[in-house]
Amino acid sequence: MSQEAPATPSLDKAIKDGQNEVTHPKTLEVFAKRHGDDLGKHHINFRGDIAEKFGYDKIFPISQPKSSGYLVYIQGKSGKTGQEAYYQIMANQWGLLEVLARLD
Repeated sequence: MSQEAPATPSLDKAIKDGQNEVTHPKTLEVFAKRHGDDLGKHHINFRGDIAEKFGYDKIFPISQPKSSGYLVYIQGKSGKTGQEAYYQIMANQWGLLEVLARLD
C-alpha cells in the first residue's frame, strides 16, 4: 500500500539556481506534450548528477504540474517503492523533463 504525499510540498529542498522565466514555461510546455492528460503512463528520470542519490528511481506523475514562482513541481509515484511525494521538475536544454528534487 502506498503512502500519500503531504497536502502541500515543502520548497526547502527545491533547487532554485537556474530557475527563471524561460525554464518555467518550457517545463510546462514539455510536460503537456509528453504527459498531457495521460498521467502515470510515462516516467520522468532524475537529473544525471543526482540520480544515484535516489537509486536511479523513475517517477510517474500523478498530478498536473503546479508552480511556485519559477519552480515547477508535480505529485509523483516512485517506480521503486510506490510511495507518493512531491517532486520538482524542469525541462533541460534538450527538451526532456528531469526530476531535480524530492520536496518532503
